Amino acid sequence: MLLILQGNAVADEHWRVYKTDADISMQQRHLQQGRKKLLQVKIQLDYQGSVSAFLHLLNDTNNAALWLHNVAQVKLLAKPSLTEDLVYTGFSAPWPLTERELVSCSQWQQRADLTLIMEVWDCADLHPENPGKLRLRDFSARWVLSPLPGNKVRLQYTGIADAGGQVPRFLSDPVALSSSWKSFKALQQQIVAAPYQHAHQGICEPQHDKNTAVCAALTERP
Repeated sequence: MLLILQGNAVADEHWRVYKTDADISMQQRHLQQGRKKLLQVKIQLDYQGSVSAFLHLLNDTNNAALWLHNVAQVKLLAKPSLTEDLVYTGFSAPWPLTERELVSCSQWQQRADLTLIMEVWDCADLHPENPGKLRLRDFSARWVLSPLPGNKVRLQYTGIADAGGQVPRFLSDPVALSSSWKSFKALQQQIVAAPYQHAHQGICEPQHDKNTAVCAALTERP
């Protein structure tokens, strides 16, 4: 389960390294929100390929289990526009947690420097709850993908989540950290797959050898 950024939490700790590996690093800290302390993570990883690959990977909901740890289901509920999605995600239950579910809205944009930014926020009330599952609420998330020389991309993710329920933090934090690390390690492996490298509609890909960019055409939705 990915950790998700909560906008009104206040940092009260410095970042500490959780784990590093080839071209990937993950840090952690706790934030204070009311009487709760929430776990926040920050991940940075580099991969060889296109910026478009990130959007194609997210859109490939049938294969989400190949990289999203403990996922049971990912379903696109609505697509208001090319850059917006409403998504349901159901997670299986690693001990000591019970099954969680997430309903999220997302929107992306690409800046003039070709950096892709995706914001994600809570849309829990836009889809009925499933009995027996805990609904994740009151969150937001931020993904930033920056083109690098040599046809590489740097992906940065910062997030936090309140897992809910009555599980004490000393039990839930290790599960969340391990799950997040496994998800991003798997993402790093999956995102370089050839089927994801083609241009995504509305995305401009840098051409470093020509100091220019090639942009996929925008088409109107029916």
